[in-house]
Formats: sequence, structure tokens, C-alpha cells
Amino acid sequence: MPINVREIIAKWIFKQLRGFDNVPPREAIIVYAKALLVCANGDGQLAPAEKDWIIGLTATRGASDEELEELINYPATDNIEQLICSNQIIFEYAKRAIIYDSIIACSADNEYSEGEKAVVHKAAALIDVPEDVVQQIEEIYLEEQELFKRKIKLLLPDSHPFSNP
Repeated sequence: MPINVREIIAKWIFKQLRGFDNVPPREAIIVYAKALLVCANGDGQLAPAEKDWIIGLTATRGASDEELEELINYPATDNIEQLICSNQIIFEYAKRAIIYDSIIACSADNEYSEGEKAVVHKAAALIDVPEDVVQQIEEIYLEEQELFKRKIKLLLPDSHPFSNP
């Protein structure tokens, strides 16, 4: 049986990032990615770094070349509530995760602007994620960013040849 690298990566990433033992259905992965793109575009500015982060995340989740191409060309102007409600798995299980990943996507250009923050909070309200939960998710994201910086500084104190100065 030939090795399917996309499946290996997807299974590994879902286990590492979400604790899943199995990969969600492909349709849910694509709708999820579209929801992230809509949130990141919510302030009218889908920065290349934001789009690249979402496409990269979706690639690690096993998306095909055709699916990635569809996402690259996706206008990201759909109604977030309708998009999320269109997939039962996302609607029932991934609403908070979409808010978390939206914050990361919006921050991929090194800025989580007030406009982006407002869109994330609005999207959360539309999909019934309580405001206090959104604030907790934002706090966790910020704590993770600080921990990541500490980790990199400890592991690679003298920089490394694979990063920009």
C-alpha cells in the first residue's frame, strides 16, 4: 500500500493541535478554512500573511491541491453564520476552535487590529460563543505567544539560519 503523506500529516496535526484520534471529514475541513478566511477578511483587509497561514493550516489538514486552489481563489465574503451552520460537525463541535484559529489567522501579519478583533467578536456572537469565552480564548492566545517567544529564546539563543533577522 502506498504511503499517503497528506493523511499522515493530517492525522499528526489533528492529534497534536486538537487531541483528535481521527481526521474530520474533508467537507468540514474546507468549510472551516472558508470560515477562517471570512473572519480574517472581516475588516476588509485579507493580508497575504493571514491568507498564507490559513492555506498552510488547511494543507496540513490534508486538503488536496484542488481544494487549496479553491481556497486561494475564494473571495471570503460569505456570511459567517450561514457558513458555519452549513456544516453540522463545525456547528456542533468547532465553533470555539474557529474563534481561536481566527485570532491566530488575524494575527499572522503580526497585528490583531481593533477591526479584526471586532469582527472576531461579532462572528462569535453570531455563532453563540459567549463574550467571556472569546476573551478567555484571546488570553490563551496571548499567553501562548509569550511562551513561544520564551521557548525560542531558550532553545535558539543565538538565532538560526532559517529565520529572518
